[in-house]
Amino acid sequence: MRGLRLGGLLTLLLPAVAQAHAGGGDTGLISGLMHPVYGLDHLLAMISVGVVSAQLGGTSIWRIPAVFVGAMMVGGALGILRFTLPDADLGIIASVVVLGMGIVLAHRHMSPWPITGLVLFFGALHGHAHGIEIPEAVSPALYTLGFLISTSVLHILGVLIGDVATRQTWLWKGLRFAGGLVTASGMAFLLQALGAAVWTR
Repeated sequence: MRGLRLGGLLTLLLPAVAQAHAGGGDTGLISGLMHPVYGLDHLLAMISVGVVSAQLGGTSIWRIPAVFVGAMMVGGALGILRFTLPDADLGIIASVVVLGMGIVLAHRHMSPWPITGLVLFFGALHGHAHGIEIPEAVSPALYTLGFLISTSVLHILGVLIGDVATRQTWLWKGLRFAGGLVTASGMAFLLQALGAAVWTR
């Protein structure tokens, strides 16, 4: 039943995405919608937030994604204002590693607050990256709305994945394996970023 409700919410959000693409004139909204999807690090982190929240269960299913989106709004505003956050890119990569580990370790009997705090921090970093990379000549408000809608859709997708996987033992094991792959991907991103930093010195 919970999965059906979440699926219904996802279908309500998707027409807004389709309409934005069909219109073609609102580049601010379209750019915001697409930005979280273009970067694999953003994509993995945002889906992982939803998966982990479903694994924790209870009020975490909505609270953790809401914390991420709220922090992302603040971070996005800082980015649009060109406020600098040191090592924000490395923090985003770290979010992939940590959230992947969260998928491996999260369960309904653990405290949700450590993960909630990390999600708050990582949400601000992801939002800052979206804000700082806003294209010229677009509406900041529509751009922000776009990446918030896209992020919410990815969170809901992650919740659906986590909700379904926690109902079957073999799917639960597969989900933990997927979490390991997400962590490994984050480590690969980190090594690539560190290598690029050394090369440019």
